[in-house]
Amino acid sequence: MHLLDTVKQHLIKIKTRINNKYLTGNPDHRLIAWSENPEAASLSKWWQQGIPNIDDVLHTAKHPRSTTLKWFGMDTEKSFEDTKPPHADWNFTKDNVNYTFNSLGYRGAEPDKDADYKVLLVGDSHGFGVGLDDKQIWAHQLKMFLQEQYSNCNIINLSLPGGSNDWIGRTVSCAYDSIKPDCVIVCYTYPNRREAIWDSGLLWQLNTSIPKNPVQSEYEEFQSWFMTINEHSDYYNLMRNHQLVSLACRDAVLIESHVTDLQVIQTNLNKILGYNDVARDCKHFGPKVHQHYADKIYRMFRDRQKQK
Repeated sequence: MHLLDTVKQHLIKIKTRINNKYLTGNPDHRLIAWSENPEAASLSKWWQQGIPNIDDVLHTAKHPRSTTLKWFGMDTEKSFEDTKPPHADWNFTKDNVNYTFNSLGYRGAEPDKDADYKVLLVGDSHGFGVGLDDKQIWAHQLKMFLQEQYSNCNIINLSLPGGSNDWIGRTVSCAYDSIKPDCVIVCYTYPNRREAIWDSGLLWQLNTSIPKNPVQSEYEEFQSWFMTINEHSDYYNLMRNHQLVSLACRDAVLIESHVTDLQVIQTNLNKILGYNDVARDCKHFGPKVHQHYADKIYRMFRDRQKQK
C-alpha cells in the first residue's frame, strides 16, 4: 500500500476516535476519572510513578537481572573476533569486560534508600557504558570522586542503550519521587531519537532506523513517523525534555550535559594520543573519554555545590 493511502486511512481512524470519545455526550470514562483526580491515576502505563520497568521498554523481552555478563548489546563476541585492534593501546580481551546488572535490570548497584548521598543518573548507551567494564564507565569514575566527600554514595544508573531524550525526561520525572535523589545527572542523547507508541500499544525508542522484520502495518508507521523528524522538531523535543527534567528536579542538585561533550573530549584526546579512544565494540567511547568526562561532571558538581 502506498504511504499516502496508509496516512489517509489513519486519519480516518483518528477522526472516528475523536468523534466517538471526545465530541459526544459520553466521553471516555478514563478521562472523566482522571480529570476529577489527576494524581490518583495515570492515563498511560508509561507515566506511572517509580523506576520504569525495563522489560516494558524492551517489548517484554527479559532483560538481565542480578547477574554479570561478559557480552551485551552491540558488544558481541563475534564482532570482537572480527575486529582488528584499532591502535596499540587498545587492550580489550574476551575476559576483561564485565556488565553487572542489579535486580531491576539496570547496570550498576541497587538503589539504596539509606545511602548518605543518592545520585540519579540517566542517559543512553554512553551512560550505560557499552563495551566497557563496570569500573571503566564514567558513572563508576564519578562515584570514586564523590566517595571522597560521601563515603556511602549510591549512584542509581537508569541509562538505556538506544534511549532517547524522551526516555531521559520521562524516567527522571517518574523515578524522582521514589528515589528522592540528592543529585540528578542527565546526559542528553542525539536529538533525532524519540519515543513513540504504535496502535499495538508498544513503545519504541526510535533511532532513525527500522527494527528488523516489523509487520507491514508497523513498517508503514515507522515510515510516516520519520517524516516528522527534522532539526526544528529535534531541538523542540530536546528543550521540552530539558524543561521536564528541570521541573522534576525541584530539590536536587541538577547537572545537565550532552553526548556531544564526550565527542569533544574524544576529539581533543585524539590530538594528544593520535587515535580515537574507543570501547571494545569500537563504536562507543573508550575508557579515557569516560575518565575525562567523569572529571568534567565532578567539576560541574563542585561548582553547583558552591552556588547553593
